Amino acid sequence: MAKVNILGIGPGSKDYLLKITEEKIKEADVLIGSKRALSLFSDLNKETMEITAQLQKIKEFIARNYQSKKIAVLVSGDPGLFSLMNYLKREFNKDIFEVIPGISSLQLAAARLQMRWDDLEIVSLHGHPISDDFINLVKDEPKIVFLTDQNSSPDQIARILIENQIKNKKAAVCEDLSYSSENITKGSLKEIAAQNYSDLNVMVIYDEDLEI
Repeated sequence: MAKVNILGIGPGSKDYLLKITEEKIKEADVLIGSKRALSLFSDLNKETMEITAQLQKIKEFIARNYQSKKIAVLVSGDPGLFSLMNYLKREFNKDIFEVIPGISSLQLAAARLQMRWDDLEIVSLHGHPISDDFINLVKDEPKIVFLTDQNSSPDQIARILIENQIKNKKAAVCEDLSYSSENITKGSLKEIAAQNYSDLNVMVIYDEDLEI
């Protein structure tokens, strides 16, 4: 049976790309991914399809072509962490897929902070507003990581938590992980709220008496 490769391409830089993933990409006839993901491999001159909000088009393309073309779906970080893999598994027999893991931005953030992450509460804010449930989660969890987006930036999150009387918390923001512009900021919620951050970031909020 022909296989569609779902490939974790890491946090951004090719330095963090697994060798097997690079080989699968070179072997592929078609690359499907975000604009940023596809730009990493533009030198290969492959047929490409950009992932947009219209996932139905991706589904239809794969259904028409997977038996005649080698298709590689490129997902940021690791396929098991808030990726397109879940959608594709709902729409197709999972036996048509081969999944190759990648280094997630969460893993790299944990490494940069020298922080264990097997005890983390992980929340994606991509496309989700900051709700009361979110605020209660921060209250209850000693350590929590947020994968943010442009509408839920670290400074905005910190301000909302301050407005809701969240105390005794600190935060770390890891920006542009794996890129030359990589930057890590640690501080109180007030200090985090006073700065601006890159759209590519991971935010960890933790009890102020906790060592991470």
